[in-house]
Amino acid sequence: MTLAPRIDVNALVQTDRRHMLIQPIDYFLVVWFLLAGASTLFVAYDQFRNNPEPTVMRWGFILVTLYMGPFGLLLYVMSDKEPRPGTHETFVAPLWRQGVGSTIH
Repeated sequence: MTLAPRIDVNALVQTDRRHMLIQPIDYFLVVWFLLAGASTLFVAYDQFRNNPEPTVMRWGFILVTLYMGPFGLLLYVMSDKEPRPGTHETFVAPLWRQGVGSTIH
């Protein structure tokens, strides 16, 4: 009668936890998610503090930035963030900015 070798499951689990980031894409994704979170926080703060848009537009830009990350932040800054207080209507007057706003909501 032969006995099967014993496998220490706890050692395997600890080894796997130490090597969670092993591929270069893993590092890229961690950085991407951190940038996406920071971008979303900035857009959410700016939308609810400085933007005269309706609520649906506020949440629309927040959700778009959540899944587009820094690209969503760039889209928000270029198309909806007013450069000075009180200039929002003239800032969003170009047709391409209105198109972005219509797509968001």
